[in-house]
Amino acid sequence: MDYINSLGVLVLDHRFRRIMETLLQTAAEIYTARGLSFRPRWASTYRLLAEHGSLSVTELATLLKLSHPAVIGITHDMAEAGLVTAMSDRGDARRRLLTLTVRGRKMNAELNAIWTELARVQKSRFRYAGCDIVPVLDHVELGIAERSIAADVLAALAGRRRRKARATRRKATVAMLACVHVLTTAACAPATTAAATSTSVPAAVYDAVALDVVNAVADSLVNEYIYEPVAHKVADSIRAEVRRGAFGRIADTVAFVSALNASLLRLTNDRHLGVRHPVAAQSAAPVRVRRAPGDSAPASATPRRIRRPTFGTGSDDQLFARARVLDGNVGYMDLRGFPEEPAAVAVIDSLMGVVANVKGLIIDLGNNRGGGPSIVRHLSAYLFDKPVHLVSTFQRGMTAPRERWTVEQVPGKRLPKIPVILLTSRRTISAPESFAFGLKANGRVTVIGERTGGGGHFGRVIQLPAGFSMFLPTGRTFDPRSNKGWESTGIKPDLEVEYDRALEVALNRLRQSSDRE
Repeated sequence: MDYINSLGVLVLDHRFRRIMETLLQTAAEIYTARGLSFRPRWASTYRLLAEHGSLSVTELATLLKLSHPAVIGITHDMAEAGLVTAMSDRGDARRRLLTLTVRGRKMNAELNAIWTELARVQKSRFRYAGCDIVPVLDHVELGIAERSIAADVLAALAGRRRRKARATRRKATVAMLACVHVLTTAACAPATTAAATSTSVPAAVYDAVALDVVNAVADSLVNEYIYEPVAHKVADSIRAEVRRGAFGRIADTVAFVSALNASLLRLTNDRHLGVRHPVAAQSAAPVRVRRAPGDSAPASATPRRIRRPTFGTGSDDQLFARARVLDGNVGYMDLRGFPEEPAAVAVIDSLMGVVANVKGLIIDLGNNRGGGPSIVRHLSAYLFDKPVHLVSTFQRGMTAPRERWTVEQVPGKRLPKIPVILLTSRRTISAPESFAFGLKANGRVTVIGERTGGGGHFGRVIQLPAGFSMFLPTGRTFDPRSNKGWESTGIKPDLEVEYDRALEVALNRLRQSSDRE
């Protein structure tokens, strides 16, 4: 029996993950051997779409018991592989439905044959222990759902803490109390006594939870970070640093996270890589909205405001986009984000209707701090008369880059000939950078403003011990012609000015161009 097996139920998560990874690898080998470009994690989504014909992201998430972002990630990858496409619901134009493409449907017979044999072989293998694996998993899931395991464990730890505190009130227990303080979310701070402040406590001290969090970060880097050689060096470095007390005690979560993130940035120069607090209760401060220079329009001419769709966070009165037509027939769009939801596409279509007949277009990305690729591909399509290869992406574990193109169809009028100017600031990061990068690489836009934030990697959120989490970059976006991206360097504007002046400069440029015509 190996070490993991000897730990029994204590490491069920590790054993399930190990089994799952083996099964996924097995399925991947089968698909490859049969000549299919198909990933194991697509199977459940594919079967639902094959059975139902078309489903929304919400319907898929409900049926699969997955989060919306997880479903969006799966279907986006399937769409890029040419297996899935999105279409408008005939009963509700604002609703987007996902359906299999002709190419996707052609795989159905071959995939069903594979799954039939895979189920038969696995069922036979899993009965070696004298039981059917499916009822066993059913009981495991029922046990998890019956009552919160976390609540029971934390309650037991809380009781242990009280007993320990009574027995060791006069001993140096700062590190242990800090550990229990975080795990039980107790309101009181650990008691400090004269003994606790004695010289017997080292100045450079770390506690068990800090060590667990840093080790989990290091393991995640080694397993998934886009640059594997870098991952090993960073993992070794932060493991050594936490033992020297470089990140402080876990009780001061702000200082701990700040110190750890500073070290990660110093070692990788990766703007996306970072650890987050156990409770992310921070809300974005209101962002100042700038009017066009000299614009004091009456209420009847106020910018057309598009209310943010409800995506599960935020309030309905928050805006992610707005558009209006300025003097001189210049369109102005203010995009504060690229929500990765089908409903957001309808908002973009509405905005493009507002500026459908303008002579020039300004898209303001200065307060846009991210999102997903769906809006990037959709909005970019309006600016060309045919599908265009915007950028390429590469993810650790892939054998070849994946191309990202504009979507093939948009419902509104395309604007392939008019001049387009993008406004950027130091706050422009991630998805809006991808938008600007792809358009700039294709010579379609002029960028005016400040150099962007430099977040060219993408990845996923990893859950860490004690409620912490981290965003782990697993891939990069780049121009296939030069193999260069913008991670850490940002995108250099064609005309570099302060963001507060960028709109004025852009308007003058468009008006001068119009006068010459």
